[in-house]
Amino acid sequence: MCSEKKINEADHTHHPSQAGYDACYIPESVRQYRGEPLYILVAWWCLQQHDWVNRSQISEAFRVPVQRASFLMAYLRNKTRRVIVESREMLLANNVYRYEIQVTRVMPPGSRKKRLPGEKRRLTRKRIGNADTTQATLIWNNLRKGNPSPVKGGTNND
Repeated sequence: MCSEKKINEADHTHHPSQAGYDACYIPESVRQYRGEPLYILVAWWCLQQHDWVNRSQISEAFRVPVQRASFLMAYLRNKTRRVIVESREMLLANNVYRYEIQVTRVMPPGSRKKRLPGEKRRLTRKRIGNADTTQATLIWNNLRKGNPSPVKGGTNND
């Protein structure tokens, strides 16, 4: 997260802590969220639009290059813990796709439940392969009996 020192109050610019990025403008409608990362500021701005937003609109609002706006859109699509977003492709008349996002919710910071030290993770089961549960049970039973041959046709090989 960026600190209060990284936002210039005179011209409302956000100076990212990562090297290689230029400062950007913070629109007035999201200034109350200063101190949040830039992608969260963009998410709040998108939420306030109540419509689909493309990279040109983000670029114009935050005064960043279009390429960086595209990066921010991709980041929002992948950061699903704090931002709930939908995305779509629009085919334009010149056969070029334009990607748009619509933010439906932004979670407050700290809304994620953190594990306490010493608290064990809950184990989750995951399927492996394409076998359905009956085939998986037959395979498992054959392996337990010491018969490593595969199950044929979904029948038991006893």
